[in-house]
Amino acid sequence: MVNGYVDAWERNDVETVVAMLTEDATFAMPPLASWFRGREAIAAFLAGWPLSGSWQWRVVHARANGQPALAYYAWDADEGSHLPFALNVLTLRGRRISDVTAFVTRSTPAPEREVYARWIEQPIDPSRMVSAFGRFGLPERVD
Repeated sequence: MVNGYVDAWERNDVETVVAMLTEDATFAMPPLASWFRGREAIAAFLAGWPLSGSWQWRVVHARANGQPALAYYAWDADEGSHLPFALNVLTLRGRRISDVTAFVTRSTPAPEREVYARWIEQPIDPSRMVSAFGRFGLPERVD
């Protein structure tokens, strides 16, 4: 199931990703106060930002606290490589995903919606990078 989720995410296939969620699934991105509950809200978020087709992803599998985790790397044209964006920890309920907690490595100086639309362009926060990727021995880039 996790491999199918990754495949759908890398293809920006919102419909397939959302079909893998429980009806009451949540998607949170601490330390942000905003989060999404339910398939419809999560689908709107995914289609509007990370799976809009504007961002290109590569994923590396990991484990966090015994749960499946996925290290997401976003394409950076200037670097010519995929750079760390978020470590997503998945909580499974049966054969579906009930919760996604995304620990984002990027920081933004202003929390306005327009800035989050370009979150992928924001710099990597060194302390977030260490806590989300460094502690898991994940690579600094994926080509």
